[in-house]
Order: sequence, then C-alpha cells, then structure tokens
Amino acid sequence: MGGEAREPKPLHPILASAVGPALIKHLASCNATVRSQSLRLLQSWLVSESSPSLSPPQLSDGDMKRIWKGLFYCLWHSDKTPNQVALIDRLTSLFLSLPPSLSLDYFRGFLVTLRREWPGIDRLRLDKFYLTIRRFMRALFELMRLRNWKSNVLGEYFRVLEFDGFLAEDKLQGSGVNYHIVSVFLEELKGVGFPATAEVVDVILKPFLEVMMRGKDKILVGKVKSCVFDELANAGKDLLEKKKMGVDCDENVFLLGVVALRMGLAGRLYQVGSSTNCIQGNRKVVFALHDVFLKLEKELETSGFEIGVPEYCNVSDDAGDEVPPQLIPIDFGAGEGRSGVDDPEEEALRKCKKVKREKDGDDKKRKKNKKKKEKNVEAHSEVSKENGVGVDNGCDDDPVDDHESNGIDESMISNLQRQFEKVATEMESERARSKRKRRTEKQKQKLKEKASDVGSESVGKSSSSSAAKKVRFSMKNNLVWKPQNPLPPESLRLPPSVTPRGSALKKGVPPGPVVEIPKKIKTKKKKVVSQLKSAKLLVKRRLK
Repeated sequence: MGGEAREPKPLHPILASAVGPALIKHLASCNATVRSQSLRLLQSWLVSESSPSLSPPQLSDGDMKRIWKGLFYCLWHSDKTPNQVALIDRLTSLFLSLPPSLSLDYFRGFLVTLRREWPGIDRLRLDKFYLTIRRFMRALFELMRLRNWKSNVLGEYFRVLEFDGFLAEDKLQGSGVNYHIVSVFLEELKGVGFPATAEVVDVILKPFLEVMMRGKDKILVGKVKSCVFDELANAGKDLLEKKKMGVDCDENVFLLGVVALRMGLAGRLYQVGSSTNCIQGNRKVVFALHDVFLKLEKELETSGFEIGVPEYCNVSDDAGDEVPPQLIPIDFGAGEGRSGVDDPEEEALRKCKKVKREKDGDDKKRKKNKKKKEKNVEAHSEVSKENGVGVDNGCDDDPVDDHESNGIDESMISNLQRQFEKVATEMESERARSKRKRRTEKQKQKLKEKASDVGSESVGKSSSSSAAKKVRFSMKNNLVWKPQNPLPPESLRLPPSVTPRGSALKKGVPPGPVVEIPKKIKTKKKKVVSQLKSAKLLVKRRLK
C-alpha cells in the first residue's frame, strides 16, 4: 500500500484540459492533490518552453500576475510546516531554473503579488509568508552566484527590487514586505557570500541609498538605517577591535567589515545627503551615518592596519560550465489527508506515542492495585494480632496444615469478619466526620467573611452619617392616592389627586389636596418703621 501511494498519480481529469484561467483556479483549489498536480503542470510547461532549443515563452505582466495570484493562494491553502516548506522550495527552485528574462518577470510578479495581498494576510498565516520572503532573497543571491555576480544581471534584479518594491509608485499597502526584505537582507547575503568589489557593492547598496535619499516612509528609512548601515558599521568596529587584539575574525563579519571600511561608504552617504533630490527629513539621518563611517575610515588610517579584500571563490568557476539547478521532486500535497501530512514516519511516531500512553496507564493501574492490596494486608495483620492470630507470610519451612498450625475454626473466621466490618464502619464514619468538619469550617469562614464585609460597610455608613447627616426625601414615597380630590397643578409633576403624608406635611398645612402657595413678596417694612421712629424722635427734640 505504501509503495502504491508513492507512485506518481495520473493527472486530474479537469487538469488534463486546463489552459489559462482554469489552471490558475486549480492552483488555488482547496484540494491538495489538485493543487500539487496543477503546480507540476505549470512547472513542466515553463521549463519545457524555456529550454535552450526553444525560444522562451512570451508572457505579459498581466499573465505573470495571474499565475502568481494562483501560486499565492496555493501557498495560502497549504497547511503544516513540512508541506509549506516543500512548496516554498519548489517555487524557489523554479525561480532558479528559468531563463533570465522569464525569471526577472517571475521575481517581479512575486514582489507585486505579495505587496498587493499583504493587508489580507491574517496573523496565523504570516509565518509562512515571512519564510517565503526569506527563501526568495536567498534564491536571488544564489542566482547571482550562479551567474558570477555580473553587474548588468545584478543591476536588473535590484532595479526590480527598488522600483517594484521599496520605491513603488503604486497605491499598494504592502509595506510589511519591504520591511521584512530589509531586515533579512544582510543575513541571507552573508549565508551565500559575495565578491567585495566596488561594482558589486554599488549595485547591492544602490536601492538602500535611494531609499535614504527619496524614501517618504519613515519606518522604511529607519529599517534601512538599523538593519543595513548600522550592521555594516558594527561589523567594521568589530573588525578593527579584533585586529588590535590580534584575534581572528569570522568570515562573514570580516566581509561586512571590509565593505564598511574599504568601500568608501562615507563619501557615498555624503553625496546622497548633499544631493538636491534628498528629502529634507532624511538628511539628518544620512549625515549622521556619514559621520559614523568617516570616523571608522579615519580609525583604520591611524591604526596602520592593512585590511585586504578577500578573494571570492565561486562554485560555478570550479565546475567550469554553469549547471542549472534541478527542480525539487517533492509532492507536497499528494498524501495530505485530515491533518495535512500523511507521512509514514509521523504515523509510526503517533503509534509509538499511543503505545507509550497505554503502557503508562497500565503501570498506573497496577501501582494503584498494589497499594490497595498492601493496605488490605496491613489491616488484616493488625486485626489478627489483636486476636492473637499469627499472619502466614508464606515463609514457613514446615509443611503443616494451616488449620492445625494456627488453630483457626469457623468461629474465629466469623469473629474476624465482624471485626473487619467494625473497622470498615469506623473508617467510613471517620471519613464522614472529616467531610462534615471541612464543610462546617468552610461555612464558618464564609460567614466570617460576610460578617467582616457587613461590619466594614456599616462602619463606613456610620462614619459617613456621623460626618454629614443627609436625609434623602422622595415625594413619591410620601403620597397618598385620593382619586376624589381635585388635580394638583401641572408644575408639580405628581400623580393626580394626591396629598402628602408623614414627613411631607409642614406645620400649619392642613391635610388635603396639594395647593400651590404663592411666595411672599419680601418688603422693606423694617427699614421704613425704623426711619419713621427716628424722624419722630427728631421732631420731639426740636419741639422741646
């Protein structure tokens, strides 16, 4: 059965006649077998059409974008990391096996599609697309290595990276793709290696210098500064320190340090910052980097060390002719079932885990049974000691009958059974008592907590009432309904025909319907009376 599953399956009947849009739909299918067969069909068509005997296929930008949309959703539907890694390896191997013109369009379609679809990617699928970006950057450097780092070929691919990625004038909101490319760039470049010549370094760093000059995205400018130029400056500092100490340096750090110290980055950054096309907000960052690299170059001059450019050894040079990479024959979704992976190794691991779990469960059950048996034996021995009966441990040498040696009769057996029953009832009663005690203790604790809470609330209320005695009075609670009485005025906004009772009654107000009492107009009578009295006194004095 396993051998039959590994054999190549025939093409899907729908895929046999799939051309154009139908193939793209099958690439984005939810069925793993349909996706894998459609990808194999696309891969074989591109490779056969791009063979040296035939002219490369003429694909427009729209066709490549459609193909990449299908590949994007093919990766979108793939589950489980082994399938995802296998699919990404197939895509990168296809990128390496295509001719230059078609691989350039393929790389452009990859960048544009990821930037277009990036805002719709959820957090659960981000990891596989981050891995795709990383693997494609590694494949780009591998392709440059296979083509001997020719400046014209390198310039075309990095021009695509600049104008379709970093400084694209479209309205796509895929800035996260640019950020991840910048953060991964130097790590993948160190893993492949490159010739540290002025031409190659100019082409590699040109997109980043253009971002520092004309980039309007402040986050991207900060990423380029921290992940590219700061890393180069740190590598240069480490190289100088290790040279002073006489310690050997790592090859990757040595290569980046040579770029920082020997390639004249200070002068290039000064040209970028002083150009008329440089954005005013970026000049401060550019000139700060210029000062850093200028300081490093001066330290190299004053130290007197001679740092030579390392020789670059290309694998294709040793081999003679350029050997195109072979496509990876991985059927990433052929055996995808319920879990996404139907690998015999994984099935074996699962079976081992199940067997181990069953063994662990059996061991636990055995241990529990042993403990129970030991407890029963101990209880039996205690009871027999109380009755003066010895316990037979199976260690006696004399083959004597049990009834004769121990003197056990039926009456003794019945007494033992009764004593066992008494012990069992006592144990049960003790357990019940302990449970009751626990319940009562829990109830007491709850009551104490409630009492403490109520006491704190009452203390708070008493303190607040003693501090300020506030009596809340509501008219609705002190009203009596009398439907036969006339209605009160509308300004009171009370139910019709009601009279106040209790604390609502004022002194001198008879019970009955609520009547508005007009407010008394305050007059200045006291002042007038006092003035009249003073005038009378003056008249009397004059008469006297």
